[in-house]
Amino acid sequence: MMSSASPTTTHEYSFEISRSDTLGPLNLETTILSAQTSEPEWARDGTSFVDVEELNGTPVKYLVSQAGGVDSFKLNVRAISSLLNDQLEVNLRLHLNRVLGFSDDLESFYNEFSDDAEPLHTTFTRLRGLRLMRGTNLFESLICSILSQNNSALLWNRTARLLMRLYGAKVNFPGGATCFLFPKPEILAGLSSRELRSKTSMGYRAKPVVQVSRMITSGKLKLDNLGKFPYEEALEILLELPGVGPKVADCFWLYGVGGLEAAPVDVWIHRIVTRLYFRGRKVSRPKTAKFLRDRFGKWAGYAQLYLFDFARHGGIGQVRARKS
Repeated sequence: MMSSASPTTTHEYSFEISRSDTLGPLNLETTILSAQTSEPEWARDGTSFVDVEELNGTPVKYLVSQAGGVDSFKLNVRAISSLLNDQLEVNLRLHLNRVLGFSDDLESFYNEFSDDAEPLHTTFTRLRGLRLMRGTNLFESLICSILSQNNSALLWNRTARLLMRLYGAKVNFPGGATCFLFPKPEILAGLSSRELRSKTSMGYRAKPVVQVSRMITSGKLKLDNLGKFPYEEALEILLELPGVGPKVADCFWLYGVGGLEAAPVDVWIHRIVTRLYFRGRKVSRPKTAKFLRDRFGKWAGYAQLYLFDFARHGGIGQVRARKS
């Protein structure tokens, strides 16, 4: 099932992304290790983070490292590809701008919720520069969102990487480096859920992974069209898909499509929002998600990101609950 693709003639290029290319601060490490993505986490390579992506149909391996602090920094980017330098740099800059959210105005986010009566503001100092990562492959984002259901970030990332090794195209780079791309919909659509269960650790998620892949290959589901709908309408469509509940739908909308009004609610978010805003009263997960959307509006996704990271690292007891 797996194909192999090796760039015939590869080139290696380096360039910098300066502080002036982003709106506000950036903490690259915190952003990549946030455990809040819809695509597999980038790997470490010394002081850099590395990923492989298809840009205009061509595999590109790139390493990104940050020099300086969160407010005064530059990103060093090294890329290996068969693309020529002018094509590579333009495409990779656009790719990184989307994935790492360089256009998200973090200072506006901080300023809007800086009031002492707002518990969220307590997270800003420790998490300054944390940005929301977005996917660039809607199919990959949807499948990974399904894999994340009732699953830890460690486990669903492990499953996604195994899926890539088993069924994704193999790419060989100079020096013996081997990488795997995410499988195409038609590859997963041709599998049985039994095979996926036996060869991967996705368990019951195998059936909806195959079903959704078949819906896409048959044309019944057109992921590119979803972005044309407002959040509420898109959510209705997503919730009709096999294996997609409210949390998975919001994960895909936020981290895949990039709709910042979505606020996925898992056990960590449910726990910290209940603690901070409802004084421990029992509140359903749908009500929690609606509360985040109503309270934070266009920044609901970022509020969720910051609250999740703070709760995950033991910050629940450090944030003051609201007074009213």
